[in-house]
Parts: sequence; structure tokens; C-alpha cells
Amino acid sequence: MENPALAKRTIAFGLAVAIACVVNAIIVVLKEKSAAVMNAMKSGLGHHWITHSALVVGLFLVLGALLAAIKGGRGIELTAGRLIATLVSGVILAAVIIVGFYLFVD
Repeated sequence: MENPALAKRTIAFGLAVAIACVVNAIIVVLKEKSAAVMNAMKSGLGHHWITHSALVVGLFLVLGALLAAIKGGRGIELTAGRLIATLVSGVILAAVIIVGFYLFVD
């Protein structure tokens, strides 16, 4: 089967989603374990979930744009299968972090 070419932004923002998922999970754990982090996020934009969401969405947008711009604007080259595997791995890792935290640490 042939590997269709993916656009550089598809790859860049796909990788950004995988990374943002893991960072999102880490922020959840940090907020739950540290009152200082929770209070800072509450005061940041009025509610910790608003600040949390703004950080994750901002990371996604900035990281996606940066990844699309590397290599002289050509972006990263990945096959569709590799991108899908990376996305799935990022989501699974994020789920393991959050579920593991609530089941075993909290």
C-alpha cells in the first residue's frame, strides 16, 4: 500500500497534539499535588481550568507553528503510519499518567 504524502502542517500539528496531551496530563498532576501551582493557576485567568486550557491550547498552537517552520520551512517528514502511532502513543501516555496518578498516588 502506498504512503500518501502528508502536508507539513498536518505532521507538525499532529505532533503538537501528542505533546500537548502529555503536557496536559502533567499539568493535571502538578495542580493536584501543589497548592501553590493550583493557586497560581486560579489567579492567572480567574479559574484554574481556564488557565490550564489556555496553556495547553497555546502550547499546541506555538509548537505546531514551530514544528512546521523547521528545516527551512519544510517541516518534519513522517509517514502517515508513524504520525498515527505517535498520536496514539501520546494519548495513551497521557491517559496512563492521569489514571495512574488518581489510582496510585492521590
